[in-house]
Amino acid sequence: MVNAVLVAFIMYLSKFFDWGFGNLIPRPIWIGPLVGLVLGDLTQGIILGAAIEAVFMGTFTVGGSVPSDIQTGAIFGTAFGILTGKGVAAGVAIAVPAGLLATLLFNLVVLFFNFLVDYMDRSIANRKDWKFNNAHIFAMFFYPIPFAIMTFIGIYAGVGPIESFMNNLPSQVNAMLNVMAQTLPALGMAILTKSMWDKSIIPFFFIGFVLASYLGMNTMGIAILGGAFAVYFIFHDFKHTKEMAALKKAKALQTNTGNTSEMANEMEDFLS
Repeated sequence: MVNAVLVAFIMYLSKFFDWGFGNLIPRPIWIGPLVGLVLGDLTQGIILGAAIEAVFMGTFTVGGSVPSDIQTGAIFGTAFGILTGKGVAAGVAIAVPAGLLATLLFNLVVLFFNFLVDYMDRSIANRKDWKFNNAHIFAMFFYPIPFAIMTFIGIYAGVGPIESFMNNLPSQVNAMLNVMAQTLPALGMAILTKSMWDKSIIPFFFIGFVLASYLGMNTMGIAILGGAFAVYFIFHDFKHTKEMAALKKAKALQTNTGNTSEMANEMEDFLS
């Protein structure tokens, strides 16, 4: 009961800050540690949050288009991974379908808010700002409630059956889940790479592959090295942009000066 209430509270906060206040973007990388903290296993929460973040790395919401509910997947995956004691394999296996199923609840909640939009439009048309503000505040606090209720029911009623189900799985299925847990982060990275792919980053793709496969560098070392390269290129591009802007400005001044001189000469010829 206590675990279900605490995890439901994390769900409420994540949805509140996602759509209600601050326009923050809750991601598994920090939702996982929060869930781990309230469940008494911060270390496992960090590990599961990072693993689930890798899965959803290339997934993001654009307006009302929600390919997968990332917050729900992160919270359910982390919670079940900790409470069942199965770790990353169970967490990743649960996070993906949980995120997809939660989009159905999202569509129902948004359908309700579509009726609220008409009320808010009429409030603005009638110059009743207080009605519009009250409706906005109501929506901001109401939106996370269905997700929190879903989380409470899922954690309270689902941990026991899922734990029993995972314990009774054949060893071959557990091995497949472990392989899937290792493969899905690669899929998330592939989705992210596809959305930002450009021929200029091809060398860095192969550099990272060589560092990991042939030189044996771990993920953290490659990430630090990649971050250093990114900072270097940002400052290099910024300097190049400033130089190009200064060059364009100088050319514009020369062009304006040349045009002014030509106009003056034409005026002198005309008057003479």
